[in-house]
Amino acid sequence: MKKSVLIVGVAVGALMAGQSYLTAADRSAAAPYITPEGVTAQPLGKAQGYDLGKTTASEAQRLKIAYADRNGLTLYTYDNDPAGKATCIADCARLFTPFIAPEKPKVFGEWSAIKRDDGALQWALGGKALYTYVNDIDPGAVAGESPANRGAMRRNRAGVMVGGGQRGGYDGAGSKIEPLPEGWRAAILFPMDTVAPPPGLAVREIQDAALFGLVDGRGHTLYAAAAGAKLDNRWRAVVAPQLAESSGDFAVIDRPDGIRQWSYKGQALFTFDGDLAPEYANGAGVDERVSVAAVRRYFMPENVKLEKSMSQGVILATAEGKTLYRRDGYIIQSGGGHSLRRGQPPRPAVGRDLGTDPRCTDCLTQWKPLLAPAGAQPWGFWDVAQRADGTRQWVYQGYAMWTFDGDKKPGDITGHDTYDIFVTDDPTRKIDVGTPMDGGAALTWAVAIP
Repeated sequence: MKKSVLIVGVAVGALMAGQSYLTAADRSAAAPYITPEGVTAQPLGKAQGYDLGKTTASEAQRLKIAYADRNGLTLYTYDNDPAGKATCIADCARLFTPFIAPEKPKVFGEWSAIKRDDGALQWALGGKALYTYVNDIDPGAVAGESPANRGAMRRNRAGVMVGGGQRGGYDGAGSKIEPLPEGWRAAILFPMDTVAPPPGLAVREIQDAALFGLVDGRGHTLYAAAAGAKLDNRWRAVVAPQLAESSGDFAVIDRPDGIRQWSYKGQALFTFDGDLAPEYANGAGVDERVSVAAVRRYFMPENVKLEKSMSQGVILATAEGKTLYRRDGYIIQSGGGHSLRRGQPPRPAVGRDLGTDPRCTDCLTQWKPLLAPAGAQPWGFWDVAQRADGTRQWVYQGYAMWTFDGDKKPGDITGHDTYDIFVTDDPTRKIDVGTPMDGGAALTWAVAIP
């Protein structure tokens, strides 16, 4: 069963399917990665996708993202730790476990490693030592409270049944939330407090460009080019108020045409007319002199890049241009969010439930796992899963990554929105398709979006 879509048109300035979307330079290589290797990032709250209710697709915005360890557990800092020193030891360390770094950590920017009294190296962010909390069980948990407690009934990582309610619409009644001990706070990646844009500008996640970057007051993506570069009329200077003053990495350029223009780290800032709404990044790759104004960029495996598809916008693909897919699950009556611009938002909890087993008959003759090399480590939004045959598979935002043999050229998405439906005539029975679902349930193949 496959949904048919009539394509009426594409956004102004969008690249055609099969055309490479972002070059290495355009991915703003000067911007640091969001994390070092071995450190991950997890959205908090509903964005984990434990709740399978009918409004989930519209409410799963990634409003807050925490730094996490390689298992997806939230990292914390301690106010009483001085910069460059970890003081949580003995009994304290049994509650807050030091987040140990490798022997030769690759440090950069705000990331460093502190030598503990026992000689081990501990990761630090902005000079503050990082820890995990023993009461956190699931990814996305803070202060021991997991969003799984307010979602569909399932086993948490401790093997305890949590959540419940009709279609996951459980409000968590009865769950007890204990505050963190005084002085402890979650280490938050987004919203960012290390970059202070002037009024009217902000830092947002621009998933179409696989980075955190600058946006204007409308939420539209900002682009950077050398000051004085003569661009065509699709590019609009980001105007600074007459009384605006330079501050930090942000400065005001007085242009010959009289416009006062914002700049970031010496690069003039522009918007692009082809970006019709927030999160669009259609200006990427249009002019080799212009790049998305990146603040932090996602890690990407060497064999993964961004590609432009005809109907689904920016998608993940192999280095050869073969589209990447995720196996996803949803309740049929809830709609699944397929009509949204980016399709159903990724829900890491559902992806983790499904794992590397697509649960379909003979499908592995055409669907192939995106294998990870032996030394691959979790990094940013990427993880590595061990397969039953001993191989390792790349996982992105909770979902195992796959390619489809039916795709013959870059930009093909012939496997998108193909699905298997599971039904029962017993309304009280939950169908286990990786994630237990009541009513009619479906497993779908969907393109992987950044």
